[in-house]
Amino acid sequence: MTNRADAQSFDRIAQEYERLHELQGDNLGKWLPELLSAGGRRALDLGCGTGKHTLVLAERFAHVDAVDLSGPMIDLAQAKRARDNITYRQADLLNVGDMGHYDLVLSVATLHHVPDLRAALHHIETLVAPGGRAVLVDTVSPRPANPRWWLYGGAVRKLLRNLVRRNQAQAWEIFRLSTGAWLDHRVSDRYLSREQFERIYREVFPTARFRNVGPHAMIWDAPETADPAPRS
Repeated sequence: MTNRADAQSFDRIAQEYERLHELQGDNLGKWLPELLSAGGRRALDLGCGTGKHTLVLAERFAHVDAVDLSGPMIDLAQAKRARDNITYRQADLLNVGDMGHYDLVLSVATLHHVPDLRAALHHIETLVAPGGRAVLVDTVSPRPANPRWWLYGGAVRKLLRNLVRRNQAQAWEIFRLSTGAWLDHRVSDRYLSREQFERIYREVFPTARFRNVGPHAMIWDAPETADPAPRS
């Protein structure tokens, strides 16, 4: 049986993940520019995956640092989405230590993987420069975990829709990718409810705003001057 740590790893599913999202499209890219600040010197993409959202940042910021825990995901990002103003790096987000360095810190669909969410949020707060912004986006769900039968049923329903809307080869490829190792990964995911998300994130970012964009988004603007007395 696949344990949760193995299932959560993107190392063995990087290619499948990339292909599945190529076929399905990326709805986040449609609304993400609305949540970002106008631009600036440096941005950080935490859990960058294969770099799709990193490219959005690279259009607005002079330089973008993009980190992900998965080496194969970083390899794909460098191969497919390299830019002169992007530095991709394999790293744990807690090991990114450029305090007060970034005008924008972005994280999409990553933080539900971290073992200590509050520690991760406190660390992210330290990375944002005075006057900068953090945009943290993640899946929320009324149930903490999704059972395999429910996810498989969703893949079957999507197959039936895609057989009408797409060509048959694409419809079956999406189904195959959705019910393989990616299904093991999704079964292992653990989510917060929307209420839990807002409560926990507001503990660290009291002035945060929230927006439902399919997943749930937190937008926090750091004060223009750094707080001389850090919160305990």
